[in-house]
Amino acid sequence: MRKKLIPIILSIFMITAFVACSKTSTILGQQSETGEKYTLYLGLNDKDTYEQIISTEDALDKANQICAKYAGGYTQLSAKGGWINDDGTMGHENTIVYILYDISEDNLQSLLDELIDGFNQSSVLVEKNEVSHIYYSKE
Repeated sequence: MRKKLIPIILSIFMITAFVACSKTSTILGQQSETGEKYTLYLGLNDKDTYEQIISTEDALDKANQICAKYAGGYTQLSAKGGWINDDGTMGHENTIVYILYDISEDNLQSLLDELIDGFNQSSVLVEKNEVSHIYYSKE
């Protein structure tokens, strides 16, 4: 009897632990999906001249095409960055921000490499977050 009881107790413990550890969440009562969200910050100043050499409008067109090629979809925002230079002067830069979901690391790396080469950048800032999301629709 004891030999039969131990596997049953272990099974109940494992099921309870699995259920307790699994993350489920809802947003507005709807079951949410979890996934990785990447936010990219592409400065438009050239790495060699420290000046913007392509218009912001042309840069948006070019960068949007690159993002669509690798990510399929994106959210794009325009921003301005600022910093203090070593000589105490204020530096400024137009920046394009992209928010991406559902992109593989291979495609992300290819996208970033093409942005760096296409805009003569030394780097692109990348943030990665695990997020829960829904596609809300009024029903």
